[in-house]
Amino acid sequence: MTDKEQIWRRIAEMETPGFFITADIMCEGSSELDGLEVFIKGKITQIQQGITGRKFTFQEGEWRLYLTFFPTNCVVDERYALKNKFIKQRK
Repeated sequence: MTDKEQIWRRIAEMETPGFFITADIMCEGSSELDGLEVFIKGKITQIQQGITGRKFTFQEGEWRLYLTFFPTNCVVDERYALKNKFIKQRK
């Protein structure tokens, strides 16, 4: 299993009540990410206390991850929605 896959698995296996979290790995490193779980739990706490942001950057060593927190109990805000776009062509 690659380092990226291990990180995604760690995030997927975390208890994140009320949230589904996606992680875009922008920069890879060689060191272990010791603060990832603490960072994610801290952001969940901030969201529960009223912070409006849902995208956060986690950086440790050479690693840089963009994390997006999607609520599982309500409709996703328009600015964070994943959308499929298509163009209808006329014949």
